[in-house]
This record gives sequence, structure tokens and C-alpha cells, in this order.
Amino acid sequence: SFHENYHIHETPTGEIALSIGFRADRPAYFSTLTCLLSEIPDLKINKKFMESFSNGVQTYTFYISGTTKEAIASKANLINQLPHRPNNAISHLMADKILTAEETVFSHLIMIFSFYFSPPAESEDYTRLKAMVEHEPVGLNRLKALRSGLSQEIMSEHHLGDVIAANPELLKEIFADFKKGSTPATREVIAAKIQTVFEKDAHTRNIFNAFLSFNSAAVKHNFFKSDKAAIAVRLDPKAFMGKLDFPRMPHGIFMFVGPQWRGFHIRFTDIARGGVRMILSDPKSYPQNKQSLFQENYNLAHTQLLKNKDIPEGGSKGTILVSTRTLGRLDDNDKLRMFRQYVDALLDVTIPNQSSIVDTLKQPEIIFLGPDENTAGHYPAIAALHSKGRGHSWWKSFTTGKDPSLGGIPHDTYGMTTNSVRACVEGVYEKLGLDQTTLTKFQTGGPDGDLGSNEILCGKEKYTSIVDGAGVIFDPSGLNREELLRLAKERKTVDHFDVKKLSAKGFFIAADKNRDLTGEPVVLPDGSKIYKTVEFRNNFHLSDYINTDVFVPCGGRPRSIVLSNVHKLLRNHPTATGEMMLRGLVDAKPHDLKYKIIVEGANLFISHDARLALEKCGVTLIKDATANKGGVTSSSLEVFTGLALNDEEHKKLMCGNADGTNLPEFYQRLVKEISSIIYNNARREFELIWRIAQEHPDIPKAIITDRLSRKIVEIRGFIYESSMFEDKKFVRYVLDAYAPKTLKEAVSVDEMMKRVPENYQRAICSIWLASNYVYTKGIDSNEFDFYEFMRTHRANA
Repeated sequence: SFHENYHIHETPTGEIALSIGFRADRPAYFSTLTCLLSEIPDLKINKKFMESFSNGVQTYTFYISGTTKEAIASKANLINQLPHRPNNAISHLMADKILTAEETVFSHLIMIFSFYFSPPAESEDYTRLKAMVEHEPVGLNRLKALRSGLSQEIMSEHHLGDVIAANPELLKEIFADFKKGSTPATREVIAAKIQTVFEKDAHTRNIFNAFLSFNSAAVKHNFFKSDKAAIAVRLDPKAFMGKLDFPRMPHGIFMFVGPQWRGFHIRFTDIARGGVRMILSDPKSYPQNKQSLFQENYNLAHTQLLKNKDIPEGGSKGTILVSTRTLGRLDDNDKLRMFRQYVDALLDVTIPNQSSIVDTLKQPEIIFLGPDENTAGHYPAIAALHSKGRGHSWWKSFTTGKDPSLGGIPHDTYGMTTNSVRACVEGVYEKLGLDQTTLTKFQTGGPDGDLGSNEILCGKEKYTSIVDGAGVIFDPSGLNREELLRLAKERKTVDHFDVKKLSAKGFFIAADKNRDLTGEPVVLPDGSKIYKTVEFRNNFHLSDYINTDVFVPCGGRPRSIVLSNVHKLLRNHPTATGEMMLRGLVDAKPHDLKYKIIVEGANLFISHDARLALEKCGVTLIKDATANKGGVTSSSLEVFTGLALNDEEHKKLMCGNADGTNLPEFYQRLVKEISSIIYNNARREFELIWRIAQEHPDIPKAIITDRLSRKIVEIRGFIYESSMFEDKKFVRYVLDAYAPKTLKEAVSVDEMMKRVPENYQRAICSIWLASNYVYTKGIDSNEFDFYEFMRTHRANA
């Protein structure tokens, strides 16, 4: 099983044999395992031995007497949750039998919680600086980010472990409160004790208060479930995020702690959907990735919220950060196992009426997941089938991105995200009177990826360079179009480009870590010597080789362009800085711009302040929340279809072969209709943004996009909480307007109202009304405009 790594059986001699196996990140776990088993009364270890294998797995076998299989199993399940780090302070506490195994696991859990959610310390200097920049949103955000980063550096997990080691009895009291069922009264008693013990030590007092706040924040968890794959805790953001510097309070947060990984799931509305991203690191990048994990997850989910302005699901995102200790031996099976552990733990705390789940929330929660970095391919299908096996009512819609054998609509096959990107790209060309066949273009994200391949297939611009994981392909005379089309159709990286089809000034540079270690340079046609090919690849979008009309990021890490490096996108301004660009102090002409048009296909590729700096210098920029929303629209309608059809209908109408053959006629017509809906939605938003920008040229388009998104999100929230849904006739009217015509041919609207969860129907009505209102009335509309809008639709109903 993916969540058990032990086997227990009785031997002919009457002993009980316990066999344990897992990936090893240090020489031996005998000490940890022996301490764990020694907690069982009267247990005697008669013999033990270890075996190591070439794939990094270690197995341990214990022959035991004086106890039962059940008692051993109760302890063996804790193996995966223990922090297997010999130099960790709480591991020493367990070895010295000061903390039990359960208390050690709990300590590890609240250390992670406190690492991300301890309120940064206030100071007079910070308060004064905040007052100085509070009218400059970009400056205020940078100050908050700096404060948060410095706070995490001080509040390291190593330091938190040392604080527990110095005060283990107080930790034991907090765990006892958690185990018995924490209440405001019991927490008040412990808080008073913390105040007394650390009256003169504000730093340690704040840490223990953060530990204690976990007990009030944890409203649902599987901590005491004996066969859990990973620990999952549903956190109430209102219990701890009020003192943290985040612009919007999430609706719900799940925190996960698994064997060799940790993660989160954040959503901003009751009904929400987003992908699960698996983050792989090298030893150099892991500390930063660990520190920024929650912030990155929050940013992705918040961007998703603003992007999901046409669909019932609000924004959410999941993350799985793989421990760097495992990466040297990580294979596809290991990654899949971690993903399944994440999914199984999430199902523990979202499927109703599960045994051994502590639930003080007492509210049903419907979560929808999608693919993301390192979780695409067969991952969504495996998650959906696993949820079905666990009895999930909405298993057909639990994940999107499945293959067609399960009714999935692959974004890459049908270019769903590219539909919205191209709606914006072609909208810009139309407004500026440009012929795309005369334009030069650069792209991050290669022909092997969803966005990269479809952007090549759909566009007619002349590519001068493309960057992907394999390296950089560049030709100032234009990359051979037939060769690019071949790679895009075959979904191959740029290292498969036939270099014989490059001009004399063209080149391909492979990103090769091993070559970089040799110190041997790669010599380019212009004589330049490249000693660090990986760095060259990572920063090529900033290089002087770039001089194109259009840039469409279709891949790459978030924040690849930020205020500290955005000045590199200018020519002929050697002294310019991002701050100067942002303040309008750089007189850039069109020929000074390395990119004149940027349409963000990839999420968060450019930071907010860098976007504003680019627009100040004359770049026409359409941000990700507008351009990238095609995929989420497709996924949402896939979810809705799964909810509206019963299992038999779904199999008949939506399921073909996994390779996309033998697809039902209904499926094919629905896909075409969804593609049309995506393009039209993106174009409606683009037209509104462009119109407002023409009326108010002093307002950057990135700001207009944010205002538009926030207005829709705000109005959606008001409608969702209103009493409007008591009028079932009006609900039916909105559902009829929202549902694809193809779907209504198979299921009547009245039947949809019986099958689709009521809160999902509420979400449909909320977003359909909110988005149509803003698209027709604009972002400066008022209460009377909304009254008139609603009066018209109520009359039509």
C-alpha cells in the first residue's frame, strides 16, 4: 500500500515479526525505531537486523515478544510521521524518553505550523516605515515581504526545536489539550501559564503562544487515525491569520505533513478549484523553497481566485514540497506515492463520516483538484479513481485533467488555455493594427508543453528564440517554422531542433549542469563564451540577444521578472533601475524595448511591480489573470458535466479511449462548445480592459485587470451570501443560461437542479450574475446599475 511501509505477522516460534521498509536518508534508524517500540509495556525485542538495497531502501526486522500485533501496529503507523533527523532536538527528547512518539509527531507538526504562521514581531522602526510607504502599495508589499522573510529566518525550525527542548513540560500540556479536545477555557489556562513562565522573555512567549494557537486553528484533522497516509489538518484562517500580512483572508487552509514532504491546500471560497503543484528542489534552492512554500501557495491560489472570474469555483491551489533529503533517489513511483498520500489525507478530512477524524468544523466541504507542475499526466486519473474507491460522492469531478477514458478534457489536446491566450494576443494585434506574420516573437516554455506547443501551432509570428528545460534555441533570422511545427506536434523539447536549419548567427545551447562543472565554455557564433549554461538558460529572457516584438511566457518559474531585474528589458538606458521605471523616470522609446507586447500565458511569471514598471515604459502588457483563464474554464465545465451526469450517462457520453480515440459524438460537440465559450469570455474581458485603458490612459492595464477581478469577486461574495437562492425559478433561469447547450440536450435543467449540489448551484448563480454585470456595466458601475441589471434578469426569468 502507498501509505503503509510495515508488515506484522506471527512466527512459528510464537514471536511477532515486524518488518519495516523505507527510503533511507541516513545510515540507520535503529535508535528511532527501538525508542518507538519501547513505549509498548512489557515489549521485549529478541533480535533485530537491517538490510540495505541499491535503490536506497532500507528494511528493518524485529522479532518481538510480550505484546500483541495490535499494539505494535498502533506504534508502527507513527513511523512515517516521526521526524527522522538524528540532530533534531525533538528527536533527542524522544530518544531520552522525555517525549512520547505521539508528542514528538505533534511537536514536529506545530513547529511547521509556527514556522509559517508566527506573527512577525512589531517594532517602532517597522511601524514608522510602514506609515511612510502605506500610500505606495508596491512599497508596502515589499516591506511586508521583507519583514516576513526576516521573521522566518529568525524563527527557524531548528530554533523552534531548541525552544521545545528547553520547555518540554509546557509542550506536553499543549499536546494534552489538543488530545482531549481544546476549548477556549482550557487554552486560556495554558495561555496564562505561558505569560507567567515567560513574563520577561517576549520572544519565547510569542513562540509558545503560536504553538497554542494551533489548537484553536485546527478545526478538523486525522492526527489520531491509525492508518493515515499523512497528517492532514483543516485550519481556520480566522484563528491565526489576522495578525499576518496577507491581503485577503482565505476561506480554508489544509496543512499536510507527510513522510519526506510537507504541503498546503488554500482556497478562497467555499466552492473552489485549482491544481496541486509538486515542488522539487536541489540542496541550494530547498531552503528558499521551504521558507516561501506557504507564500507561494497563497499567491498561486489568490491569482487563481482573480482568474476564476467566469466560473463557479473560486481560487485554490495545493502544494507538495518534497524534502531535499530524498531527491537524489527520487523516481516517478516515489513522486506518485507522495501525491497519493496527499490526496488520501485530504480525503480523510473531506469525505463525511470518516472514522477517527476529529471534526469541530461540522460543515461539508467539496474540494476539486487539478494538475500542475509534476502532477499532470496520469496523476489526476489516479486521484479520481482513488476517491471513487474511498466512496467519494463526486469522484467524477474530484479531479480535472484526466484522460478521456474517465471523461476528462485534456487542455493540451484541445488547446484550452491557449484559446484564452490567443484571444488576448489577437485582440492586441487587432487594436494596434498589426499583422502577426510580420512580428518577431520570443517564448519561454517549449514545444513539449501544453501552452508552448499550442502557442506555436496557433500563432503565425516569426519566432527568434525559445527557452525550455532543455536549453535555448536562437536565430535572429527566425527559427525555421516547419521545424518548430514538427516539434510542437511531436511534443519535443528544443534540443530536438535540427540545428542544420539555423542561420550562421543562430545557436542551440543545452542547459547542462555537468558541462558547467568542467569549466569548458560554449562559444557562440558572435564569439561570446558561456561558462554556465544553466544560468544562461535561466536568464536568457533578460539577455541582450532579445529584441522582439512579442513575448508570450508559456512556462518558467514564478517571478522570473521582478523589479530588481526588469531594467534589463530596456536597451540604451544603462543607468535605469526598476524603481526609476516604476516612477516614470525613464523616457523609453519603442526601439528601447526588448519586448513591445507581453501577454502572460504562464502564471506569475512577472511580479506586480515589474508589470507596472514595464507599462510605464510603454510595453503593452496583458497579465496572467486575463490571458491564462482558458484552462480553468474548461476544467470547470468538465466538473459541472461530471456533477450533472449520473455514472451511466457519464460513461456513455463522456468516456472514450485513453488515447483520445473512439470519443462519443456528445463529447466532441461539448469540447467545441467549451472552446468557443473560453474564447468569447476572454475576448469580453479583453475588450473591457482595453476600453477602460483608452478612457483612462494613466491607469495600467495590470491595475485595471486587478480591479475588474476584485469587483467580480466582491460582487460574487455578496450574491453568494444573499437570500436570492430562495427563488428557485430564478436559479433555474441562471442555470439555463450558464449550462452548455450540448449538456442540456442530455440532461434537463430541472434534473440538473436535483443532481448538482446546492452550494455549487449557488456558486454558479453568483459568478454568472457577477461576471455578466461587470462585463456589461464596467468597473465603475454603482448600486443603481446593479439594480437595473438584476431587474432586467428577474423580468426575463
